[in-house]
Amino acid sequence: MKPSTKKSGACTSKFSGAVEQVAAVFQEEFKKYGYSLESVMWNKGTQDAHFMAKFDIANIAGSRILDVGCGFGHMLDYLQAWNIKAQYTGIDICPEFIDIARQRHPEADFRLLNILEADIKEKWDWVFLVGAFNYTTNRRLWWEYVKKMITRMYDLCAQGVAVDFLSSYVDFQKEHSFHAQPEKVFSFAKTITRRVTLRHDYMPYDYTVYLYRNQDITSNNIFSDYKKKLPPEPNL
Repeated sequence: MKPSTKKSGACTSKFSGAVEQVAAVFQEEFKKYGYSLESVMWNKGTQDAHFMAKFDIANIAGSRILDVGCGFGHMLDYLQAWNIKAQYTGIDICPEFIDIARQRHPEADFRLLNILEADIKEKWDWVFLVGAFNYTTNRRLWWEYVKKMITRMYDLCAQGVAVDFLSSYVDFQKEHSFHAQPEKVFSFAKTITRRVTLRHDYMPYDYTVYLYRNQDITSNNIFSDYKKKLPPEPNL
């Protein structure tokens, strides 16, 4: 189905302050570009790297995935193209994005949802956020919002969270871009779970952090999930 580019209504959000302002910016982008990567401020040709960096968190086949800030639902396109069968849910605070995502994938579960305010009873195995923190009109307030969002995403996961950021290790920063220090994000993630991975290996100016739910360790202080992946030890 070819998505409509009808510019219906405004981006709405139950968030106040900085988040409302960001939602208004995406509204204006959508008014200008309609169904386009430019509306969600994505650089063409980078989605595969961004999405694979999230899917690499574990073997996600057969799992339940929540895509926070799903935009037009492109994550689902990549899951299908790469033959990763999973139960997918996409959420966003912009109704225009959700409308088009539903047109593109009428079989899928897309919701207009604010996870900080909604009373959500269900959980997903993996909760992913791709690029949704990259733009802000208030950098100071944004970090507080980011921390609340990561904490809430972790509440909603059964196995783990993967979230990305623009890196602070850059040559320049645009006026409204949010570049989070990897060390700062890592330190905050470690207040939520002992088991954290930070990978800055797939793009020079972008990185992803994994927060795992299972923190069980073996008698010799190896995380049990990692121990399962190790080959048998040699006789020394």
